[in-house]
Amino acid sequence: MLKRENRLAKIIRMAGEKKYFSPLFTIRIAENKDNQVRFGFVVSKRVDKKAVVRNRTKRVLRDVAAGFIRNLTGKDIVIVAKKSLNFSEKEMVAKELKSIFKQ
Repeated sequence: MLKRENRLAKIIRMAGEKKYFSPLFTIRIAENKDNQVRFGFVVSKRVDKKAVVRNRTKRVLRDVAAGFIRNLTGKDIVIVAKKSLNFSEKEMVAKELKSIFKQ
C-alpha cells in the first residue's frame, strides 16, 4: 500500500510531462515542486470489464511502484495500464518498470 503522501489525489494532464511507452503500460512523468514522489494508476474498462481484474491490476502496480519510491524524488508519475498487463507476472512488471525508470 502506498502512503497518502505518495498518491496523486487527482490524475490530470501535467505540463512538461514526458511519456514512456511499454508493451504493458504507458508512463507519464512530470516534475513537481515538492520533494515527494507521487503515483497515480489508471486501469480503464478497456483493459477488462470485470472490476475484480482491474483492482488486481492496480494492486500489482502499487506494490511494484512502492519499491521505487526511495530511488526517485520530486516526480509525479501516472501509470496507464494496457490490456497485456492482465496476463503478466509481477516480476515481469517490475523488470519493465525498472527499465523505464533507468531512462
